[in-house]
Amino acid sequence: MIGHRHAIRVLVLPALFAVIPLGCGGSEPEPAAVPVAPPAAASAPTAAPAPASSSGAAREYPAVLAKFTDAFSEDARGLVFNTKGVSLDTSRAKGNWSALARALEQAQPQIEALMRVAEMKECTFAEVAVGEDARKLPPELIEFLRGVRNGGAVLSADAARTFLAGDTAGAARRAAAIASMLRHVAASGLPKSGDFASDLLRRLELVVPPMAAGVNGATLADADRATLLAALGALDAQAPCGIRGGALNDAYSAKQAAALAALKKSLGG
Repeated sequence: MIGHRHAIRVLVLPALFAVIPLGCGGSEPEPAAVPVAPPAAASAPTAAPAPASSSGAAREYPAVLAKFTDAFSEDARGLVFNTKGVSLDTSRAKGNWSALARALEQAQPQIEALMRVAEMKECTFAEVAVGEDARKLPPELIEFLRGVRNGGAVLSADAARTFLAGDTAGAARRAAAIASMLRHVAASGLPKSGDFASDLLRRLELVVPPMAAGVNGATLADADRATLLAALGALDAQAPCGIRGGALNDAYSAKQAAALAALKKSLGG
């Protein structure tokens, strides 16, 4: 992945991080033995602004995404979906499509929970300074980003499953949820967020074009196309994955912007 600069920011997951005072305990110094003139009155110190806290979807994601483990999503990451049908990349997946489809049917409560969170409009991630080694991400952030990747893969596989089953509205909702996750992650400002937002964009490139073109007689209704176009339209058209700064990153964002425009065009947008 092409590198890009990040502010030193990490995800503060609810109930997992606490603000620790910087000072250490200790008694006050003894007063001076020789009387001195009282110091000039000092203005009252300005109170530091309260640290921002996670809100909206950002508070819900950690618990929901924890259900999307590597083992659960491994075969979903090998999805192959086009106008000819659906299958799995045997170089990546251990099972077959039939087994994955059954597993997806059984996982509907988890998938529904993820879609509900992704569909939330508000998503604000709190910030906290990292230690001296800014390259080392805290375990909670690593788990969150892994969940983003896995959740997007499962949603894309379930979009293909529901589309082929004739539930085109359900398929459109799942693909739209991927776009909403992309919007949340791209705007988070978290380290490595652009990489995982890019992965979600690739998931959309995998499932939206065959759905737009039709597969085995299944086609999107006008309302389904509107659902997808609304979700795609909420993304930043110039930098859909939030990657900015420097000629190299800007060139990469231009390619992502072109990919987003192509998705909209496939839907008639």
